[in-house]
Amino acid sequence: MFAGIAVTTGLFLAAYLIFIRKDDKIGNYFLGALFLAISLRVGKSIAYFLLPVMADEGVATGFLGLSLIGPLTLFYTAYAASRKSIPWYYYAIHFIYPLVGTVLCFTVVKDEGFTWFYQITTVIMFFYLLKAWKVNTVSTYEHERLAAWNKQILIAVSLVWMAFIYQHLTNSMMDYAIGSGIAAVGIYFVFINALKSPVVFQPAMKVEVSPLYVKKVKEAFEHENVYRVPGITINQLSEQLQIPAYLITHCVKELYKMTFPEAINHFRINEVQSLLLIEDNVKVEALAYDVGFKTPSAFYAAFKKQTGMSPKVFKQTQALKTA
Repeated sequence: MFAGIAVTTGLFLAAYLIFIRKDDKIGNYFLGALFLAISLRVGKSIAYFLLPVMADEGVATGFLGLSLIGPLTLFYTAYAASRKSIPWYYYAIHFIYPLVGTVLCFTVVKDEGFTWFYQITTVIMFFYLLKAWKVNTVSTYEHERLAAWNKQILIAVSLVWMAFIYQHLTNSMMDYAIGSGIAAVGIYFVFINALKSPVVFQPAMKVEVSPLYVKKVKEAFEHENVYRVPGITINQLSEQLQIPAYLITHCVKELYKMTFPEAINHFRINEVQSLLLIEDNVKVEALAYDVGFKTPSAFYAAFKKQTGMSPKVFKQTQALKTA
């Protein structure tokens, strides 16, 4: 009963974060998927205690949950710390083993093979946890409360991992049930702290940005013309200005009511517009490269999005206005 309610609680948290919570969708998707994975694995333990002879589908579902806990913990921790996007193929690499392993549990692996498969995966989970703890330790968070919340997540997942280790090191069904209870404590720990934390069940916290940071970002855009650097990223600007990337995001939003990529393109297009008005015999593509665009197609798309017309039509329109 104790562990069963914990599984239900985990599923509730997963549903809330994935389907209801609207802000910070990427982080909430990772965290919701993590709770879902933990619930699947603990649910398998409960089912195994009640029904020692389990169908392959139940074992495979439990394995899927177990094998995803490690990657999802690392993904959430890394994203929460940096708030930067990572190429999809990076995530895909980490999902190969869970997917292949789940298929093998359905089709090939039987009896004792299940136990070995689960043990190997629990060891792999340990290395993911080590990496997640390292990322959390060296990271600077935008809020102390967010840092505290993410540490609580790692504590809970570590407790769940220890519960799985306990199950592997013991032999009796009662010990197996105790392991499920220990894992359930991890879920309850997160849920109770979630109720008290503004990170989960309250509106997103407002970030206070230093006026000095705002000034530095403004100077970078308006005087140093940082947007002219081809392929400039928020992390590169962060290193240049010695300002955390998430604070640059907030500075740009406060100054220009735009995202960082939108602001970069906005300044590039503004400069091209000015140059088109003062230079007659200049190639538009050359201007695009000068202001930082890597390809003409990217420039034309951005120009059309901002002005609603092509550079040629823009120049003709401005000529008519001044005639």
